[in-house]
Amino acid sequence: MVELGAAFVLVAAVISRVLLSRFGIPSIVTLLAFGLVAGPSGFDLMHLDLTNPGTRALLQLAVVVVLFEATLRMDLRGIPKATIAVMGILGGGMVLFIVPSVAHAYHLSDLLGSMIAAICIVTGPTVIGPLMARLRPRAPVSHLLESEGLVLDALGVIVAAAVFASYTSRPGTPLDTTWHITERVGAGLVVGLAWGFVGRIVLALTSRSTSDVSKMSVLFLGFAAYASAEALAHESGLVAVVACGLLLDFRLLPHERLLRAFKEDLSMLGLSTVFVLLASQIDVQQLAPLVAPAAAIVGVLVGIRVISVALATLRSPFNIRERALMASVFPRGIVAVSLATYYATQIPAWGLHGGAQLAGILFLVVVFTIAISTPLSIFLTMRLRLQLPAVIIAGITPATLETARRYKQTGHLPLLVDSDEHAVALARSHDLEAAAVEEQAAVVELVRARHAKYLVVESPERWSVPSVTVLTAAQAREMLAE
Repeated sequence: MVELGAAFVLVAAVISRVLLSRFGIPSIVTLLAFGLVAGPSGFDLMHLDLTNPGTRALLQLAVVVVLFEATLRMDLRGIPKATIAVMGILGGGMVLFIVPSVAHAYHLSDLLGSMIAAICIVTGPTVIGPLMARLRPRAPVSHLLESEGLVLDALGVIVAAAVFASYTSRPGTPLDTTWHITERVGAGLVVGLAWGFVGRIVLALTSRSTSDVSKMSVLFLGFAAYASAEALAHESGLVAVVACGLLLDFRLLPHERLLRAFKEDLSMLGLSTVFVLLASQIDVQQLAPLVAPAAAIVGVLVGIRVISVALATLRSPFNIRERALMASVFPRGIVAVSLATYYATQIPAWGLHGGAQLAGILFLVVVFTIAISTPLSIFLTMRLRLQLPAVIIAGITPATLETARRYKQTGHLPLLVDSDEHAVALARSHDLEAAAVEEQAAVVELVRARHAKYLVVESPERWSVPSVTVLTAAQAREMLAE
């Protein structure tokens, strides 16, 4: 049965990738649907006991991979830090203050209310990224939303660890509890930062080795940070993973693209495991009593989102239409599901109750927020005319760099692609979006994923891409001059 489950997870991962690239459907939606089909609400194919130590260890490792990859993607350069700080502190604080009261009104325990609130701080970068690629707002808007998601994910992991520590500490005075929380979170931060500094040295040394050595080194760093922190203080491993990932930087490595592709593939396998296993344990009939509290919590999250965005962008350069779009983007995704799965298994392991309710409510919160946020943001983008026409430019040369700059000045969203990583780095140094691709098929996938209006190439006769205008660089310049 375990072998069947593993095969099912891999099939779900492949199909989710296809649906994401072809139709822009977030992977989380496909994976959760597969989990429901495999669980008691569907064909009842998977019977895994999430309280079993072996199963819990597998899930913990999958969560480590997912969180580590998400943190490694964080790049805080060039973002309005004050805006994100207000959105994170104000929004996160309001969630921690209000959501437990809503949970208590529906007779949920203090533990459940606090854990739900802590996990609801995080957003959904894996959902926001594809959504931004489809909406195509101005670069500052998409960059802010994606960066906010990554920052809040790291913050949510730390807050959730602190909240769980407060409920699993030995009975004592408030000072004892505070010390116990500080010990766990602090141990995770110290160990993670230490491994992050070690990782910088290791990656610098492996830059002269093959990419395989660098791949294994990165994987070792994530697991080493988790294992070391857990050995020092139980339940501090996730904090250590996030702290370690924050210090690592792939940008200076000669095989950056290979490393990023490796960690993204590994993360896809990890999140597929987490999502499918969580959903496979959920019985839709047992979710009925949880729909009302989950809907109430989502309603609170929507209100908090509107208030936090309005206050955070009060003196920002974003116009009222862009602020409305920001307020509509509030999906919960990969980290929320990962934390829900992790703590749903840890709660019974500590002799506490409510693990199944925690997983069920957060499952519904994720589904509801995606179901509301995605169509609402698409509607607002179209209605408020915020979508920029996308342009894919194949080949990076001084001429195409100038073409990309001119497209950007005329309100387009250009993406330069090339197989040479040095050329990609050059384009990025000119503040232009660029990506490394190896084959023509990958360029076509980008055209489809971004719903591009134009494709600028050297030899148009070699390309056959439906529903897109293929131009030479000269034709593009003539069009821009008109």
